[in-house]
Amino acid sequence: MSITAPGATTHSFYPPHINNDTSASERTSRTKRGIADTSKRWPDGIVTVALDLKDQKSKALVVDALREWAHHTPGLQFRVVDGKEGDIRISDDEGFNGNWSAIGTDAKKIPLHEPTMHLNRSDDSKGFRRTALHEIGHALGLEHEHQHPEHDINWKESSVYKAFEQDDNWDEEDVYNNLFKLPTGNDLLITSYDRRSIMHYPIHPSATKDSRGVPANDSLSEGDKEIIRKLYTPKRFGG
Repeated sequence: MSITAPGATTHSFYPPHINNDTSASERTSRTKRGIADTSKRWPDGIVTVALDLKDQKSKALVVDALREWAHHTPGLQFRVVDGKEGDIRISDDEGFNGNWSAIGTDAKKIPLHEPTMHLNRSDDSKGFRRTALHEIGHALGLEHEHQHPEHDINWKESSVYKAFEQDDNWDEEDVYNNLFKLPTGNDLLITSYDRRSIMHYPIHPSATKDSRGVPANDSLSEGDKEIIRKLYTPKRFGG
């Protein structure tokens, strides 16, 4: 099955509960940004996505999420196959924990017998699809919007550090790298900060000094569509 673009995690946030989209082994090795890293863009315009999903309802939701991204990604084709052999390998194996994904071509660093993305099984179809959209965004090279250099989140940092330490056993470095650290580097593609991005964590008002939270987003925003089109414009592939 192929999903071709035209022309070519459930994340809750402090409080009441914090559920990150990064596996424990990735926390110290993955720096997440609310922008795209062009050095991690898939270069050939075709990506094989292997689905090792035991739950058929989850599988249908993942395919639907892939289709939504593909519809707005000129120059990129998803070749979707069943099994464990692909550039992006999506699993719901209960031997793994959490909702997480490698960022773009960082997936090539993961042993071929292991998934590059994991999605926890869930009876909440809406939340599961939201998480799938978010993690697929990471798999395409996008990072977290709440770490955008122009974000306007007035964090209550001390409370956030304390909550992550108590609920998720994160140390200060984990929290800083995954929530507060701003991007650096020469390969960054930046568009305007977008609170409606699927790549933005929902934020409870009590996590901010001005009680201004960010609600959960269930579909791609116009900003998401803009940045993915720029990242995978056909010109980047000689088109």
